Amino acid sequence: MTSFQEVPLQTSNFAHVIFQNVAKSYLPNAHLECHYTLTPYIHPHPKDWVGIFKVGWSTARDYYTFLWSPMPEHYVEGSTVNCVLAFQGYYLPNDDGEFYQFCYVTHKGEIRGASTPFQFRASSPVEELLTMEDEGNSDMLVVTTKAGLLELKIEKTMKEKEELLKLIAVLEKETAQLREQVGKMERELNHEKERCDQLQAEQKVHLKNTEIENTKLMSEVQTLKNLDGNKESVITHFKEEIGRLQLCLAEKENLQRTFLLTTSSKEDTFFLKEQLRKAEEQVQATRQEVVFLAKELSDAVNVRDRTMADLHTARLENEKVKKQLADAVAELKLNAMKKDQDKTDTLEHELRREVEDLKLRLQMAADHYKEKFKECQRLQKQINKLSDQSANNNNVFTKKMGNQQKVNDASVNTDPATSASTVDVKPSPSAAETDFDIVTKEQVCEMTKEIADKTEKYNKCKQLLQDEKAKCNKYADELAKMELKWKEQVKIAENVKFELAEVQDNYKLQLAEKDKEISGLTSHLENLSREKELKRSLENQAERKMEGQNFQSPQYLNTCSEQNGYVLTLSNAQPVLQYGNPYASQETRDGADGAFYPDEIQRPPVRVPAWGLEDNVVCSQPARNLSRPDGLEDPEDSKEDENVPTAPDPPSQHLRGHGTGFCFDSSFDVHKKCPLCELMFPPNYDQSKFEEHVESHWKVCPMCSEQFPPDYDQQVFERVAECFP
Repeated sequence: MTSFQEVPLQTSNFAHVIFQNVAKSYLPNAHLECHYTLTPYIHPHPKDWVGIFKVGWSTARDYYTFLWSPMPEHYVEGSTVNCVLAFQGYYLPNDDGEFYQFCYVTHKGEIRGASTPFQFRASSPVEELLTMEDEGNSDMLVVTTKAGLLELKIEKTMKEKEELLKLIAVLEKETAQLREQVGKMERELNHEKERCDQLQAEQKVHLKNTEIENTKLMSEVQTLKNLDGNKESVITHFKEEIGRLQLCLAEKENLQRTFLLTTSSKEDTFFLKEQLRKAEEQVQATRQEVVFLAKELSDAVNVRDRTMADLHTARLENEKVKKQLADAVAELKLNAMKKDQDKTDTLEHELRREVEDLKLRLQMAADHYKEKFKECQRLQKQINKLSDQSANNNNVFTKKMGNQQKVNDASVNTDPATSASTVDVKPSPSAAETDFDIVTKEQVCEMTKEIADKTEKYNKCKQLLQDEKAKCNKYADELAKMELKWKEQVKIAENVKFELAEVQDNYKLQLAEKDKEISGLTSHLENLSREKELKRSLENQAERKMEGQNFQSPQYLNTCSEQNGYVLTLSNAQPVLQYGNPYASQETRDGADGAFYPDEIQRPPVRVPAWGLEDNVVCSQPARNLSRPDGLEDPEDSKEDENVPTAPDPPSQHLRGHGTGFCFDSSFDVHKKCPLCELMFPPNYDQSKFEEHVESHWKVCPMCSEQFPPDYDQQVFERVAECFP
């Protein structure tokens, strides 16, 4: 039913503006206030107006008078607004007995609201009399004047006024107490805000400390990375040294082979022995250096392990400290949150209780105000009626007095004494009546003033209560905001914890990756050391094998070369070095002063031509001679002189296309270089190992252990190998 009744109100144009507190009648030529409410269904316009129309109007032009409707201040579209208009008395109609009503007209001429009908009437004396039931619960009706009734009501209102004054005093005390409580709460709120700021500052300090620790850890990680890079460079350097040592071993093997192949002359053997001795010394020095480098490598590995262990312990300690810090911060926050929550709960409980109490008091005061307002309106109506009745009584009394005067004038001649007595006695009631009217009017004015004062005081009390209510609501909103801020801070702290956990996880992953890389490098180093040991064992076995075959290799070489038509001839002359003898004195070793003899320059090099070396293996010289020496003839011409044993060129096919001899000079601190694979070795690399490295490039006959160059003809090599049964 409610929804069925509300639909016409929303759709009717006359319900868009509602007129409030419209009386049944108004005094003519008196100030008139019109109260009305604009509903959300109407949009106000500066050209809208409110007019007074006679009941039965047909168009908007049938108005009696009108006023422009003011635009409401701070109007929000879709909201209800209360407005007031004041009609002046001289614009209003007179007491004509017609019914009028207020109408709201828009700027388009549409009527969007109409009030209940009312009249403009002057007050009459008859209305001053009232009929009341007897208070003794009898069936009798008592006729009294409005003035008497108003006196009784004035007494009641005075008592109520005293009660209201007492209530106002109590309310003022309560408001003072509430203000004190509000001040205490404000101080507590300020204290809590200071504590929150202090906690935030502490949290910022903790965050800065954690950031500093993270930066320190990152710098440590960077230093460890740099150490890893240095270790890798050291490992590569060690690898290069190992390669150079291997080249020295190959060179030593080559020297041993040269020694075995050049035993034809005593001078050559002596020279080669001396050279071998020096090479062995170099090998010994290189071995010592290898041992020293191995020790350095082990020390570096130990240092790396210690640094890794220290880093691991530092990380563990850092994680423990971080966990302890996080736990402490969490405990502090939880304690602070619990304390704040308890305080806020108690404050909220007290505030809610006070708000409920204030609401109850406001409700009681509003009910009391409504009752007093209704009673005041009723008293105002009664006062108006009493004033009208007093005026009517005065008129009736004047008429009666006129009639009595006529009767007295008629009876003057018959009874002068009685007429005189009546003339003397009768005027007194009229004076008493006028005095009574004056007193009643004064009392009515005083009552109206007191009622106005009471209403003003009551409005002030109501305003104070409304202000207190607004303050309470404001404090409740502030408490809600503080709770929201606290929840946001808790969320921020949780997010910071999650971010720290993610950073720690990433750091752990990076550390695990670095540990894996370091373990891989250590395994690689171990493999290299194992390979080095295997090579050493193999080299030792080869040396032992070569020592057993030293005495058989020249015979096998001669037999193999004779059966194949090749004759190996060795010169007894001193070998000529392209860059001078490294073991000679400093005066003859300088290549710039031409210290070589002419006959020595024409001699062929005393060495095995089957080595196939195209380059000079002069380890102490700054460069290699890639061109053919002048002392050698073309290999085509060497075939013609195969039978000449002391020819300048070797008659064997093993000497075709080969360069001059090589020597090892340890006096110069220059890196050794393999003539075949161009691998570099350190100056103090073991000579035997260097020779073994160089010999590893040659082809070795399995029967006679003769060595052939890598580019030697495979068919010839097979025929040499087949020369033995």
